[in-house]
Amino acid sequence: MKRISIFFSLLFLAFSSPAQDAQNLLNAVKKKLEAVKDYSGDATLSVDVSFMKVPDSKVKVYFRQPDLFKIIKPDGISILPKGGMNVSLNSLISGKEFTAVPGGYTSVNGRKLAIIKLLPLADNSDVVLTTLLVEEKSALVWKATTTTRENGTYESNMEYGRFSQWGLPDKILFVFNTSTFKLPKGVTMEYEGSKNTNATKPTGDGKGRVSLFYSSYSINKGLAPGLFK
Repeated sequence: MKRISIFFSLLFLAFSSPAQDAQNLLNAVKKKLEAVKDYSGDATLSVDVSFMKVPDSKVKVYFRQPDLFKIIKPDGISILPKGGMNVSLNSLISGKEFTAVPGGYTSVNGRKLAIIKLLPLADNSDVVLTTLLVEEKSALVWKATTTTRENGTYESNMEYGRFSQWGLPDKILFVFNTSTFKLPKGVTMEYEGSKNTNATKPTGDGKGRVSLFYSSYSINKGLAPGLFK
């Protein structure tokens, strides 16, 4: 019933919004992202969660189509679980089918962005709804807000520069509600001594933030599927 309600709400939005070809724009976004068959990236990971003390660390980031994604620290520890947060826009969108509904336009930092609402076609999808803010000319997604069954709603904010022709960000900021999100298993285990799970509650705005600052990418060089096990 929830998915049906969302669908009719989006249908109403489509008829009440300015003319916009949402499906063609989504296809342009997917075409750019799916040109990246795989990548490895060198990045700095920054975790800002009120009840955890996590130092910034250099990490290696791996992606392979359609949705394999992994972050590994120099000591070999993988810090994101399978099926965890989609920090990677490629993992969130590539290889998946959606009903795309236009939502008009908005302005972010002086940049005009088209709003596209995506309703996954797969009945077993954990994602219920994704909202993209897309620059039409470049087909770059600057923000993605995702509502899931298991982890509530979270958002990914992208900044582009040297790797924009591939749709890959220089920086991505992932924001989630600490009260509803299941923290990455590796992070929880590694830093469990820095928090009291029985007594400590989130402070401030109750949101956690994970940032990835990329210094380089190696694109379409080939990655073995076994790397992601």
